[in-house]
Amino acid sequence: MKTKYSQGNCDNLCGVYASINAALLSTEGLAKFSKKQVKNWYLEIVSNLAKKLLSVHQNGSAVEFVERYIKTIRKKLPDNIALTYYRPFTEKTRTVTAIKKISTLTKQPNTAVIIGIEGVHDHWSVIDRITADRIYLNDSDGLRYLRTTNIPRIYDLTVEDTIVVKAEAV
Repeated sequence: MKTKYSQGNCDNLCGVYASINAALLSTEGLAKFSKKQVKNWYLEIVSNLAKKLLSVHQNGSAVEFVERYIKTIRKKLPDNIALTYYRPFTEKTRTVTAIKKISTLTKQPNTAVIIGIEGVHDHWSVIDRITADRIYLNDSDGLRYLRTTNIPRIYDLTVEDTIVVKAEAV
């Protein structure tokens, strides 16, 4: 991804930015969006939050909100781009199993994976790639990677909140 839109220094809007970055990553090669268009997505998401915005600023976004952000972006895309999403895991899915599956998903074209991180970081991010010992991120707040050896000691993934975003030309 050539352009990364970054979250502000004093907000908890990582869910908004993860949604935007996942939409950009999944549509790469299918469409290009100007800074103005992406800012319009952001403004639409924030305006749809209305009464919940203060809570999201203070506490971050629940997975249901991240799904709403993706739906908002989907409405703003050109008619020839279909953006879909799904949550592939349940609460009972082991983290090691999820990481293996996510590694496969991130290699698919026009696919982005949003993960929830908890522990030292309570955060939403987009996965770039996974190696044997690291999960590399396309992150709005500058987090570059997670060491898999630190899962779950320092941080963990909220596996059941993982969101796969796929784009295709129609």
